[in-house]
Amino acid sequence: MEEPVKDVITEQKIEEIKKKLSNVLDLAEMETLIKSNEKIFEDNGVTYKVRKPNFKEKQEVYQKRVEKFTELIKNEKYSLEEDLKQAYKKRNIDLDEMSHQMAIKIKRRDEMMLQLGELIKNGSPEEDLKKYETEIKEIHDEIKLISIKRTSYLEFSIENQVLIYTYSYLTYLVSEKKEGEVWVRVWKTFDEFQNDSTAIGNKLSYYTTLIASVE
Repeated sequence: MEEPVKDVITEQKIEEIKKKLSNVLDLAEMETLIKSNEKIFEDNGVTYKVRKPNFKEKQEVYQKRVEKFTELIKNEKYSLEEDLKQAYKKRNIDLDEMSHQMAIKIKRRDEMMLQLGELIKNGSPEEDLKKYETEIKEIHDEIKLISIKRTSYLEFSIENQVLIYTYSYLTYLVSEKKEGEVWVRVWKTFDEFQNDSTAIGNKLSYYTTLIASVE
């Protein structure tokens, strides 16, 4: 199996990705999704809805996931995450160490958030709160930086390709639009979804990912 060839990610590119992630992160919206399990919005005069999948749809997605994994694992052109990690290690890129460092930083960030909560509860001075808030933000940015790098290195792994395919199929299943008083699927077939290059497809995929993450 050939070793993966991957360009080194520039710090500038990473900053661009971080900025995009920050722009789409909306905690109030996450709270709404948790409560309602759906997102309804308008785009170009059309009302769309992304909803939580039912049991039958979850089973269908699981079956598609199994089929895709089986298909890719039989093809020697694709590599498992573990194969890629070993190949990267030969180039002095240790993805397991990245995960370890990220876990340490997450633990530190969470501890500081609890401490900040106690300071707020006890009415501590604003200056003290700001110090904690600044450090928490710095640690959070470091976590995002490591996560982006690690995810990029494993972008072409079988596991990641299966994940992308799974979320794509889920988006196709749970995305609906309103026609009169009736909700219908945005795409009649999965092939139609795959051939859709419009911005609304990306928007529906984004909300599908959010809803799936808060289930």
